Amino acid sequence: MNDKDIVSKDILKQILMDIARLLLRLDVDQAEFLETEHQCVEDRRADLVARMTGKAGPFILHIEIQNDNDSGMAWRMLRYRHDIGRAYPNEEVRQILIYIGRASLSMPESLHQT
Repeated sequence: MNDKDIVSKDILKQILMDIARLLLRLDVDQAEFLETEHQCVEDRRADLVARMTGKAGPFILHIEIQNDNDSGMAWRMLRYRHDIGRAYPNEEVRQILIYIGRASLSMPESLHQT
């Protein structure tokens, strides 16, 4: 990294701290820039996705069938929701996970970050 990049990052880091402290009123002491460029090539396919129509109006139904406990399943469902929502931006999306595994269900039912 050359000297200009180091100086630029230091200036940006200070601006970030000012924004956090002054505008957002966060009590913070330091910041670490995180890598935001993530190269990812993958093929994601939801199990069942269909446009449904009923008394409550039209919506897209996404059903995912899972046969083992996956601690990252809630994140996968969020990614599917993102993909479906981007493909059909003006439509309501409803998601259901059907667990058919032998072991007792132990996957989290929602995302919680602390």
